[in-house]
This record gives sequence, structure tokens and C-alpha cells, in this order.
Amino acid sequence: MPDELAGFSSEIPSKPEMAHVLFTDVVGYSRLPSDEQPGLLRQLRQAVRNSSEYNRAHNSQTLISLPTGDGMALVFFDSDVCAPVRAAVEISNALRESNGVPVRIGLHTGLVYRVPDINGAENVSGAGINFAQRVMDCGDAGHILMSQVHASFLCEFEALRPHLHDLGEAEVKHGVQLHLVNYFDGKTGQSSRPSKLAGTAKTVSSATGKADKASCAGVKLVLIYKRNVELDGRLLASLEEELTKRGCEVFIDRHLHVGLNWAREIEQAIRNADAIIPLLSPAAVGSEMLAFELEIADAASQEQSGRPRILPVRVNWEGPLPANLTTMLDPIQYTLWRGPEDTANVVAELASGLAKPSTETVRVSRALEPPGGAMPLDSRYYVERPTDAEFHAAIKRRDSIVLIEGARQMGKTSLLSRGLQRARKNGVKVTCTDFQKLNAGDLTSLESFFITLGTALANQLDLEKFPEDVWRPKSGPNQNFESYLRREVLANTRDGLIWALDEVDRLFTCPFGSEVFGLFRSWHNARALDPESPWHVLSMVICYATEAHLFITDLNQSPFNVGTRVRLQDFDRTEVSRLNQLYGDPLPAKDFESFANLLGGQPYLVRRALYEMVERHQTFEVLARIAPTEEGPFADHLKRFLVLLSRNEAALEFLRALLTNRPASDSKLFYRLRAAGLLKGETPASATFRCDLYARYLQTHLT
Repeated sequence: MPDELAGFSSEIPSKPEMAHVLFTDVVGYSRLPSDEQPGLLRQLRQAVRNSSEYNRAHNSQTLISLPTGDGMALVFFDSDVCAPVRAAVEISNALRESNGVPVRIGLHTGLVYRVPDINGAENVSGAGINFAQRVMDCGDAGHILMSQVHASFLCEFEALRPHLHDLGEAEVKHGVQLHLVNYFDGKTGQSSRPSKLAGTAKTVSSATGKADKASCAGVKLVLIYKRNVELDGRLLASLEEELTKRGCEVFIDRHLHVGLNWAREIEQAIRNADAIIPLLSPAAVGSEMLAFELEIADAASQEQSGRPRILPVRVNWEGPLPANLTTMLDPIQYTLWRGPEDTANVVAELASGLAKPSTETVRVSRALEPPGGAMPLDSRYYVERPTDAEFHAAIKRRDSIVLIEGARQMGKTSLLSRGLQRARKNGVKVTCTDFQKLNAGDLTSLESFFITLGTALANQLDLEKFPEDVWRPKSGPNQNFESYLRREVLANTRDGLIWALDEVDRLFTCPFGSEVFGLFRSWHNARALDPESPWHVLSMVICYATEAHLFITDLNQSPFNVGTRVRLQDFDRTEVSRLNQLYGDPLPAKDFESFANLLGGQPYLVRRALYEMVERHQTFEVLARIAPTEEGPFADHLKRFLVLLSRNEAALEFLRALLTNRPASDSKLFYRLRAAGLLKGETPASATFRCDLYARYLQTHLT
């Protein structure tokens, strides 16, 4: 996801965390003589401290240990779900081999909060630790009990599965129902049923059978959907009800009032979730906000080792996905809901998917043309602008560097694809690298980045040698990549090569971005100094949105002040009129000026508005009234800005100043907000909102 407001940041509030909890106490402690109690607690503490699991987690700072008066709690924050049961076995064996301190142990996986105690020391609270204590309270001396939630994770390990014995459900304090599992391996633990459960437990499916009703308990889910779609809403309610019954923590944004707090909470919920379940109906896949939420989830998943996972549900539809969703969702198996009769199966499939990733064959989709994203080459709704001719002329001249600059949704990629296609028809070799498709791992270092670029070039040009085949460890990444490009790519390209780089904004905030751009600039200089060099056959097309000078201090070492610059502008009145004709003239002449003021010629908004008027037989009067509301066709587009802005108070203050006619002079913020598509103007002093729609919407939420 391109960071339109690069460099912005926000403070993340404290949040719940998933933890694996071991709770233990000395059985009958309160009935013992007071002079015996300290000695038993010392033995228990010593057994815990001698545990290898305790020391491992303590040394890695992933453990909080808490005294509880007659025992203690160990809260493991690492990803090793087996750590508590291994610690329980070690502690039980150590105490049995000493003087037989009578302890019982309870294990649970759930949400906890890190909180300071009265002395400022680190403490833990929350349902996760309370539940572990209730599990422990059900045991007798020697028992190692666990919640079925915790057991469902351990069932994935073949060595542990035979030692997990289902006890069924039991009602404990305050009417709480616990599904308990007993650990006994023939030596450690107790084989007998706890006395507190005698006659109270209700046997259900075994722990090793992964009971359906609890297979996803404790998992944090976010359901994302398109509002005001009846079929989606019915499924949403059913999934919320059924998954909540199974113990999942389900987050849905419908209960929140749209505003800055909403925007922050949406993003935080997605990033903190274990899984995201998007409901994909024909209406939803065209939703810009749903696509943006998926982008947040996809980016977080790359940054957080696969968390959250994305589990798509198709809603009575199996059509091709729009282009902006294809990259994210095509590699993922989906489940299909055709109607209420499929709800149980869909819930079961989701629960199974949450327990273990699916290995079934991926279903492949092909892209359609949505009212957003890059437009197909044969789209009848593409409107040429003067910049089209400028770009095609630069490509025909084979300029060394061609820069395509414009805010988000201005049509950069659509223009790029048309220029490249024309070059292909003229017999020129063309490659395209979309930086948006690079994984987080590709950007960890300069070497990994260049190897990724070189591999992409080799694949697109069907080269025999890849970067790893000729990479020299003693040479630097710049030298290695330049050598590979010169010897393996350009040396085999007599008729020239056009290399397009889309969404290069991702490099602006990378620590090695300046080195990359400096290398690009050096090739331009080399081509000018020696027309017979291999660089003479290379033309680079660079697409970006954010002002380069905000991030590159020495522009003499960058490609952004040389070559041919093509800067995309909003549609003018003639271009809006042309697009209106292509849609069948849904906009009457009397409303033309009001339409232009409302949307300002922003290409996506204009297309979306005309599409809605045709598709829904809607008048401009109705469109204008609902445009800045949650019921309007631009709701997802507008909420996306709200999410971005919620990350930084300085940007919010800049916009509030504009809304209240106060001076706003921060030039960096102005350029970033202009690159994001919110503002227009050449300087902060001349800054205005790009269109009335943005001003009206933000006036509601920011003032």
C-alpha cells in the first residue's frame, strides 16, 4: 500500500495481547500452620525457577511471573503454545521428587493486558489470566488441567495428543461453563477425575477431535463488508452470532460512529486481529474502503509473519475479482455462501481454517474493469488528456528518464500501460516493476532489493542467468546490480529496453532509497557522456505521487530533476463533458457546473459519480445530497482519507486551519496532502481543498 502521507505517525494505545497462562497454587494452603506456609512457597518458587521453560522465557523477556499469595502465575507472551505445559511437567516432577508439595495447575490461552501495579512493576490483568485461575480451581492436588481453547492448540502436536483427556463441560463460579481437558502422560499429572467435577460435567466431543464449537475460541476476528447491502448484512449477522458462540472475539465497525476515533480503531483492530474475514459480494468487491481495509491487513500480514490471516467468503458470487484485489486474494482459498442453508458449512470451514491453514487448490480469477483502479487497455471510458501525447512522444524519442507524477487515482498506471503497449507494438522490449507488489522482505536491505529487481527483469525477459548466478559477495550491491543490468540485460537488447517502475513512493522512506535513486541518475549521466555505452538503449519510466524533494536532499544525485516530466492534472470541463457523453449523458447541462465544483475533476470521483447515476438511475440532485454521507457512493473513498489522517495530529491541524480560514504554512505537510489527493495549489499559501466534496466531509469530522 503506498503511503500517501509518508512520514506521518501516530501513538498506538495500549492493547490486549494473546498470552499462554500457567496458574498454580498450593492445595490447602490456608489450612496449613502459618509456620509451614513460607517453606512450601519457597519450594514452589524454586521449582519454577529451575524450570528450563521459565528460564528460556525469562531470558528472552517474554514472560511475566506474578505471586498470588498461595501460588503464582506465569504469563508467556511468546508464540510457543507448548511452553506452559512443558513448564507444568517440569514443576510437577520437581515437586514430586522433593517433599511432595501438593500443587494443582491450570493452563489457558486468552487475552490479557499489561498493567503496572501500585509500585510501578509490570503486572497482568484480563480475562485470560482470570480464566486460567478458574481452570486451576477445578483441580485437585497433582492435576494439570487446561481449557479446551488451550488444548485445541496442543492437539496439533502429535507427541502431546495422547496425553490430553477430555473432561467435558462443567459449571463453575458465577454459572460460568468451562470445557476442561486433563493432562496425564502416565507419570505426570493425575489420571483421576477432579472431585469438583463429579456429577457436574457434561461429556462432549473429545479434545483430540477438535470440537467444532470451540475450535476457534479466543481468536480475534475482524469482519469487513460493504454497508447497506441486504444479502451481505444477513450473512454478517449470522457469522457474528455463530463465531461468537464458538468463543471468537468478533469486531465489526457498524457499532461505531464514523469519525477520527473510528478511523483509528478500524486500523488498530485490523492490525491486532488474528484473522480478517472479508465478505465478497458483487457490490463489496467494488468498495474502495473494503479494498483499503484489505490493503491494511495484507501489509500487516507481511510485517507480522502472516498475522492477520485473510479468510475470504464469497457471498452468492464466484465471478472474477477486480484488479486491485487480485494480487491480495487470488492466492487464497475462499469459502462460498449461497444462502442461509450454507451458513453452518461456512462457519465450520472458517473454524477449520482458523485452526490450520487450508492446503486446497487455489481458485484463480481474472480481472474485471471496476469503477476504480487501472483501466483495461480496451476500456471505452478512457479519456485522453494532453499529458497522453506528451508521454507517448517521450517514449517514442526513447528519452533516458520519463517521470509520471500525480496524486493517487489520477490515472498514472492507466497512462503507463497505454504507453508501454504502444512501445511493444513498435517492437521495443518492455518490462514493468510494480513496487506495490514487493513484499516487506524485499525491502529489508539494498542487496535483497536489487536481487528482487534483477530476478523480476530476468523472468520478464526470459534470461538464462539470474542475479544470484553472477553476484559477487565482495562487491557492493550497487556494483553487482549495475554489472548484472549491463552484462546480462542490456547486452542482449539491441533494439532498446523500456523499464517502467510504478509506485516508487515506497522507496522514499526506505533507508537505502537515496542510493537506488543515485544509481538511476548515474545511468542517465553515463548515457549522456557516452552515447555508444549500453545505457544508451535503456529508457526508464518512473511513476510516483509524493514530492521527491521531501525525501531526497541532494537532487543532483537523483533522477527527479532530469528527463521528461509528465504531471497528471484533474479532468478539465471538456474532459468531464467527454466522459459524460461516453456514459450516455446522465448529467444534464444545467447541473454541469455544480457537478464540477462538487468533484473538482478528480478522475476517479467523476467516473464513479457518472457510473452511479447510470447504474442507479440517480439524479445529480440526489447524488449531491448524499455525496458526503455514509449512505453515498463515495463513503468508502472518504473514510479511507479519514483513516490516513487519523495517524497524525499535525496533518489534522493543517486541515482544520484550512477549514476555518486560518493560515497553514507547513510546506512538507502541504505537499504530502497534495500528493495524497486532498489538496490543490502550488504553495501552502495557495492551498485549497481539491473539491467541495472533501471540504464538506472533513468539515463534518474535523471541526
